[in-house]
Amino acid sequence: MSKEVSKKESRMVGTTVLLVGTGFLMSNVPSGNLPLLAFNLSLALISYALFYYFWKTTKHHSKRYFSLLSFVMLNCMAIHFAIPLLRMYYLTLTFWIGLVVLIAMIVTPYFYSRKIAASHHHPEKSPLAKVYTVYVILVLGFGGAAYSDALYTQNPDALTLAIFAYLLSLLFLFVSPMLLIKPAEMKQIAKK
Repeated sequence: MSKEVSKKESRMVGTTVLLVGTGFLMSNVPSGNLPLLAFNLSLALISYALFYYFWKTTKHHSKRYFSLLSFVMLNCMAIHFAIPLLRMYYLTLTFWIGLVVLIAMIVTPYFYSRKIAASHHHPEKSPLAKVYTVYVILVLGFGGAAYSDALYTQNPDALTLAIFAYLLSLLFLFVSPMLLIKPAEMKQIAKK
């Protein structure tokens, strides 16, 4: 049985502050951009509204509430972290490859969320080798294109941070659909 989450324990404010911080930082890589800052901050405020809605509707089910909060947080951070690299390589080959990889990582994990959850609980029994192989091929292809375009960028210092943030956003997008699985179903997956 889940316990009730009080407003103080809900972590709405702390998580929103984290999202405001990541939005602020990522809007300054490779250089400051006010419209992007406004977009990132509005995304954090929308996330806060979702946190509040989730708290109102699921505060009596703490596991469900915190999984939904984490889902929104990871997706918001994934958007924040993907933008710098796409911004640096806007309309180049790297941009288009990065965009395709991002779209693939947004869509594909939802089809495999239960398998991702099972592989999280039982990594030795995981049939996800194909998904991981595709991920590695996409990342290597993207990395090759990013390296070739890095020779022509104006901000090579920000490149490392942008690539790291982009790869982190892919990881967040890959893991986040697992958080939508309800706790009862997650227990069944863990028992298999």
